[in-house]
Amino acid sequence: MQGKKKTGSLKKDKRYFMLFSGISLLGFMLFYLYPIVRTLMLSFTNRTLFSLSTEYVGMENYIYALSKDPLFFHSIRLSLVFASVSGLLVLMTALMLAMLMNTQVRFIGVFRVIYFLPFIIPSFAVGAVYKNMFDPTTGAINRLFEVFGFDTISLWHLSPESALMTMILISGFGFGVKMLVFLAALQGIPRELYEAAQMDGASKTRQFYNITLPLISPMLFFNVILITIDGLKAFNLAFVMGNGEGFPANSTLLFPIYMFVTAFNMPFELGYAAAMAWIFFLIILALTGMHFLLSRYYVQKDIV
Repeated sequence: MQGKKKTGSLKKDKRYFMLFSGISLLGFMLFYLYPIVRTLMLSFTNRTLFSLSTEYVGMENYIYALSKDPLFFHSIRLSLVFASVSGLLVLMTALMLAMLMNTQVRFIGVFRVIYFLPFIIPSFAVGAVYKNMFDPTTGAINRLFEVFGFDTISLWHLSPESALMTMILISGFGFGVKMLVFLAALQGIPRELYEAAQMDGASKTRQFYNITLPLISPMLFFNVILITIDGLKAFNLAFVMGNGEGFPANSTLLFPIYMFVTAFNMPFELGYAAAMAWIFFLIILALTGMHFLLSRYYVQKDIV
């Protein structure tokens, strides 16, 4: 009798497993696999948003992007600069705050919540707020400069020379999840290692390089991958700061923005935008692979 109940329970569990797995698989196919395949097919056509007919053009879209479109490499370069500089800023900020949050002081939980709050706010809203703060005439940043007797900056995001750097500074506040990842890694380091190092006369700097950094290196690698991908596919902040078109003078025309403009502004070149998306995917894949190759030189395999 007990054997029959056990068999029935296993069959019931199997049905539940098949049901939930099937739902997940269906969602993956509808919202991920189909768009990927569809985008690949579009990239070999001259499809526009309102075209009644579509022609197969082979590799023409890819050839045009790589040899004839000056904005293609311009936007690629801007995305690489943005991802590199903002990524380094986010990484350093996240690590420093995680080390600060790892100390045993009163109300530390409150501070952790406060530092994580900027991540919860939608990036569109963050961009709109900072765009107003950096306004050269009514913005809070220039007003603050005036209070402390500094010269105001006439153009922040309105100048081609400073717009990208302003956007990079704003993106530096997106450290929430990365800080938590570092904090979890720091809390997993045994305190005995630091106590033994102190007894041997090791300074705080030496403890950081010989104990902390090697033991959090797997999470450092994870954050580097996360930050690289986030930086390369940054869209919301650049869309708000650059009015959706790379303003001023294409100085904030990151590659995702350029793909959006190509697909949804006149003449609505969906085929060409799809080809751009696949080229960008291959660039991200190559950079991610490079990070994996380099990780063997700085990721500590034998964790205490």
